[in-house]
Amino acid sequence: MINVGLVGYGLGGKVFHAPFINLTEQLRLHGVCSRTVEKRQEAANDYEGIATYEHFEELLRDPDVDLVVLATPHDTHAPMAIQAMEAGKHLVTDKVMCLNESEALAMIEASERNKVLLSVFQNRRWDGDFLTLKDILGSGILGDIYTVESNITAFGGPHPGWRAWKMHGGGRTRDWGAHLVDQALQLFGPTVEWVFADYQFRYPESSSDVESTSHCLLKFKNGVRCFIELGSAWIFPKPRYHVRGSDGGFRKYGVDPQEATIKLGAVGVSVPEDPARYQMKTKGREGEFQEVAVTPRHGAYRKYYDNIGAVLDLGEELLVTPEESLEVIKTIDAIVTSAECAEVVRME
Repeated sequence: MINVGLVGYGLGGKVFHAPFINLTEQLRLHGVCSRTVEKRQEAANDYEGIATYEHFEELLRDPDVDLVVLATPHDTHAPMAIQAMEAGKHLVTDKVMCLNESEALAMIEASERNKVLLSVFQNRRWDGDFLTLKDILGSGILGDIYTVESNITAFGGPHPGWRAWKMHGGGRTRDWGAHLVDQALQLFGPTVEWVFADYQFRYPESSSDVESTSHCLLKFKNGVRCFIELGSAWIFPKPRYHVRGSDGGFRKYGVDPQEATIKLGAVGVSVPEDPARYQMKTKGREGEFQEVAVTPRHGAYRKYYDNIGAVLDLGEELLVTPEESLEVIKTIDAIVTSAECAEVVRME
């Protein structure tokens, strides 16, 4: 068994990491680190017999911990990851990988120097709607792809806590945006040619200093334009995905249902999604448009940790590599720069 030390037991640690670590054949949740006694007690109640640590250094000194998982604020990822890898621990960090390219390169260098695994928890590669989209694009049924919209929009104020502040790596671009950029690179990458982005800042200064809306355009080598919209100024929901192609179009409303199901306590089960959320039209033989039924794929977040266990135990290929995550960070860096300068940023 590969013993896992989980750092952080908020939403990320409790809902997205601990349950799937516990389901993975080769992994064992050995301990949880949290600064608050309430969170340590909550983890101990949820997983009988685990160790708990108040300080990160205590976890790193535990010789039984093989793999460290970080479910902590974004600005802590790079320093804590490097510290763990220098201690000889394998390392998984929640997205976003870190705050900038230089931090990402330092993390990769620490992984290579210490010969330990480094990966980023990009669980939404296993969203059911994203898997469905990949199948549709791979089939060629929509012809040449012109544009893809990928949106996470809502109405309200900033996220609570540290996510509302730049100094901690807050803002939707580094939150949901880390997933949407990763998905776009998986579809059309491995790199982006250029980026243009625009931010608005409409939150009260007393409650947040991060963007309230983020509009991003990514241009890929094959000519596809990917539009990413994030924020909290949409009373009327936008489609989660909207694809335009030479032979048809596709759109889907609503987010993958796995998160809501996990919060209710159902972990690792196949979660069906209503096909009515999906719409696709294609050209017929006479040029007319016809409705095409879409059968949604089931999502499977557990496959991320299944892969981590198989990599460490069986030497299988890592599915979310540091190099892919570096490209996500470089693209987010370009988005931030473009929004600050109001200019197109060309990627090397």
